[in-house]
Amino acid sequence: MTIDGLPHRYQQGAARRFRLDAAALRVIRGYASRDGRLEDVQRLEAEARIVGGALRRAGLDGAAGRLRLTLRPLATSSEAARLLLLLGYRDENGEAEPFAEGFLAPSVFEALKADILSGLAQELSLEATTSLWIREEDRDTPAGQPVDWYLGPAADGQGSAPARGFIESIEWCQAAAAEAPDPAGSEPTAPLDHAESEDPHLDDSADQLRRINWSLKQLLLILAFMLIIIAMK
Repeated sequence: MTIDGLPHRYQQGAARRFRLDAAALRVIRGYASRDGRLEDVQRLEAEARIVGGALRRAGLDGAAGRLRLTLRPLATSSEAARLLLLLGYRDENGEAEPFAEGFLAPSVFEALKADILSGLAQELSLEATTSLWIREEDRDTPAGQPVDWYLGPAADGQGSAPARGFIESIEWCQAAAAEAPDPAGSEPTAPLDHAESEDPHLDDSADQLRRINWSLKQLLLILAFMLIIIAMK
């Protein structure tokens, strides 16, 4: 992707996982009247931190390291449904605020809600493959190093288009206890060495396979969100 007036080129980061860590999990209960129908609008909310980078809007200034995370149950009884993620900006009080919205299978949503209410879920992390963009020069950045994620421009050229993705994993736990200080004189443990591929052709083949796999996921993702929109009408 290129944008007039900008020197950078962008590509979708299909080979990288977008990660959020969240805390202050809370349950929101309520109902809303829509088109003469009473709907359950219960949801889970948290303040989330983007791990290893920030969320930016291609062609616009500003970066977000934190955003509001909202989790809702999928409007389906199918337990085979994928866990979906929507990312973007929305106007709140005249300002554009970043958000992430996840749609969970009913069993996952209920399990998380029960653990929040019982105090067993105080921190949460999730990883997702998304349609977010990264700068082309960042494509070979090792997975452990930060990169910035970009939303593409909207079709009308005003603001940014939302990004969509599949949640590949979601985990929660109680708040971690403060770590005890290291004993005097102890030395830090040396990091483990990771073997690197010596054959660039293997890396190229693996990257092509990841891109093909992501293209198939994109088709499934579009279909899944169309079903959500239909169900909400």
